[in-house]
Amino acid sequence: MRRNRRARLVFLFGILTSTLAAFSPVPSVHAQPASPASPVTGDVLIVLASRLPGPTDPRLANVPALRRSPFDLFQSMALLSSPRISLQIGEPEIVQLPNGRNVRLVLREITSEGRYRMQLSINRPGMRDYLPELDVVVSPGDPVFIAGQSHLEGTLVIGIRLGQRP
Repeated sequence: MRRNRRARLVFLFGILTSTLAAFSPVPSVHAQPASPASPVTGDVLIVLASRLPGPTDPRLANVPALRRSPFDLFQSMALLSSPRISLQIGEPEIVQLPNGRNVRLVLREITSEGRYRMQLSINRPGMRDYLPELDVVVSPGDPVFIAGQSHLEGTLVIGIRLGQRP
């Protein structure tokens, strides 16, 4: 069973949403979208997770989703970077990953309930999409995590949070 969970995490594009807590390791200012024309700001966490024993970055201690399955399989985690993003509806934002790939984020709409529908994909520069686009709907301040990209002797875990909780 552990092997199947690890295989899903490492070899497939895994996604986990958390409604328990927003990212706390990186302070930021979030705009409340007044209209669909307003930019939506957010944070991206780029974490190197490993099954090898080691420390976990203290800035990740207040991210409960990283302590639950499937991420609890990792014995160490390092926060590599935490860029801020600003999304306009329909305009892609590219975040570079340390393994040479890019995460492409596109805000598609702000729903009538105030949630964000966005598309995510991980690309290689000059190549076709490595993974197909993933369509997610998230509430303001609730992070979404994607994992599975290899880097060094670990796996990249990418967390994205848009807006802030009301």
